[in-house]
Amino acid sequence: MNVFNKNNLITYCCVGLTGLILATKYYPRNQIAIAESKSKVVIDKADVVDNELDDSAMPAAVDYAVLQQNRPLRMSISVDNPSFLKVKVGQQIKKGDVISDNSTERDRLSKQKQSVTLQIDNLKSKGIPQPFKPTQQLGIKPLPPAIFSEESAAIAQGKMKLSQAGAILEARSQLLQSDNPERRAEAENAEAGLQIASQRVQDQEQMIQSMRDMKLSSEILQHEEAELKKVQSQKDQANSAFDQAKAKLNASAIAQQQELQQLQINMRLAESELNVAESRYTAAQNRRQLTEYDANLNEARRQQEQNQTQQEYSRQQQQYAQSVRDRDYQLAQLTISFTNIEDKLALIPMLRSPRNGYVRRIKPWTGINGKYTTTITISAPPVSSKNGSSNGTSPSPNQSKPTR
Repeated sequence: MNVFNKNNLITYCCVGLTGLILATKYYPRNQIAIAESKSKVVIDKADVVDNELDDSAMPAAVDYAVLQQNRPLRMSISVDNPSFLKVKVGQQIKKGDVISDNSTERDRLSKQKQSVTLQIDNLKSKGIPQPFKPTQQLGIKPLPPAIFSEESAAIAQGKMKLSQAGAILEARSQLLQSDNPERRAEAENAEAGLQIASQRVQDQEQMIQSMRDMKLSSEILQHEEAELKKVQSQKDQANSAFDQAKAKLNASAIAQQQELQQLQINMRLAESELNVAESRYTAAQNRRQLTEYDANLNEARRQQEQNQTQQEYSRQQQQYAQSVRDRDYQLAQLTISFTNIEDKLALIPMLRSPRNGYVRRIKPWTGINGKYTTTITISAPPVSSKNGSSNGTSPSPNQSKPTR
């Protein structure tokens, strides 16, 4: 009887072990846990057989599924540091709970990943303003053609006046510098009449004196004396006419001198007006040259400002292109860092519990070549005798104190 029960127990254990292996292999959550952990998990048949199930205590009505579910699970774990183990003996665990993990390194890499992500988002959110293309400046209007018609007309008029004044002065100078012929002739005639009258008076006086010497009669003397008075009166008239003729001649000479001076003044005024017109013409030319110089200077300044603006725009374009390259380079570097961090996170082993239960046993650590190995045993929760399901309570006192 004992042999038969023992054989049945071995058969049941083999069948349950096979089912547990298949369930663990094809269960998706367990596949992810095993792939992430990259740890060594070993389910030992000898442990299953090790005083876990008593054939006398197992009811005959327990079905196969309950038997497979309640079998203890033995897992062999190899880590770099014993602190990676996150469970302890007697701890109740659920399916998917972390059993071993390098949480310190994972937290550090997660913070680095978060920092790199923030830097990438910050770089992407910062816009690089493009330089504004300078507008084309309006060109300076060309200067109107140089016209000096007014100044030229004034010069021509001044030359004409000067020529006219010179011609009049030349024509009148010889005449004005000599006496007036009419006045001169009148003065000469008056002088000749005065000389004739004076000669008559002298002749009459000599004749009267001769008569007195001859002692002629008084009647004759009176007659001749009356004639003498008449001749003297004519002489006075001739003298007065001569004085008037001389005065007219002098007045004519003064008038001619004044006319000559006026012509000379007109000549100098014409020269002065011509000089003023020529000066205005020269000043207008100088102003035109100054205006052209200012226009050329403004054009040179405008061209220089336009060149400086174009150079500044080119420099800003280079800075913009350099900023874009720097940002792209930084983004590439951060992306590489992000990928490296993700790769490092993926390489950190994490082992999760494939089932519900409690940690029954943890073997002492064994260190070989910097690796620490242990074996933990996960037992299923106690099974109710009425419905055969887990009650989800903590293990019994006898089960909660497994030995190492």
